[in-house]
Amino acid sequence: MKFVTGDQLPLVAQDTIDDFCIDDSCCPDKKPSPEFPSPTGCLPEEELAELNERINAANTLLLDLALDDDRPPEETFLKVFSGLMGLQVKVEMDGGRTTEGKVHTAGHDFLVLLDEHKEVILPYRVIAKAEPCGRFAEPGHGAELREIDPCLRRDLTFNFGATVASSPELLHLFFRMRFNIYLLFLEAKTIELALGDELVEGFVTDVNKESVVVKVGKAIQIIAIEKITMITVIGSVSG
Repeated sequence: MKFVTGDQLPLVAQDTIDDFCIDDSCCPDKKPSPEFPSPTGCLPEEELAELNERINAANTLLLDLALDDDRPPEETFLKVFSGLMGLQVKVEMDGGRTTEGKVHTAGHDFLVLLDEHKEVILPYRVIAKAEPCGRFAEPGHGAELREIDPCLRRDLTFNFGATVASSPELLHLFFRMRFNIYLLFLEAKTIELALGDELVEGFVTDVNKESVVVKVGKAIQIIAIEKITMITVIGSVSG
């Protein structure tokens, strides 16, 4: 139905068929379209909801992987690696060098990969490309704060700022840790630093906002964080 104006006042409602002078017999009844059950039509409600969630997550990941070059690399890689958390990935760096590992931490501007033997830390600025290894890998979907201690839950509810600020893990969970902050965890550890084509192995004695202090033999080296292209932690692997 639609309303028309003209010489007729007040407004008069006219039928669409009459408006176009079409006889009813010229519009046969529409034949019903054949309906076929979808592959998911017989799934239980919970399984269907989980499948839809995975489809939406996959679509989001594909969108992030296809983002244009105008988007800041930190924002792009943070979303990409957050979607690959717990999966085995292959990362290609500028210059063609590659490394593999399971995504353990997706920070604000860095990535941590783990395997059975080492921990590798990469700033996003050196990453050229990343892809998951294997077609059937299953990421973990557990809620990180669902089963926390009741006292911690109360502190987060009524004293959020002070509680989160006192814990590096909570700080990362809510706000994503930055590269120079994460490096504080490397104090008193032996690491291998890649500075482009140069490798430096030493014992970390201090970390500050712009540099890492490493003891190499009897010498002390101060290395600018901006020059670091990869860090390999030697010895125990966390996580």
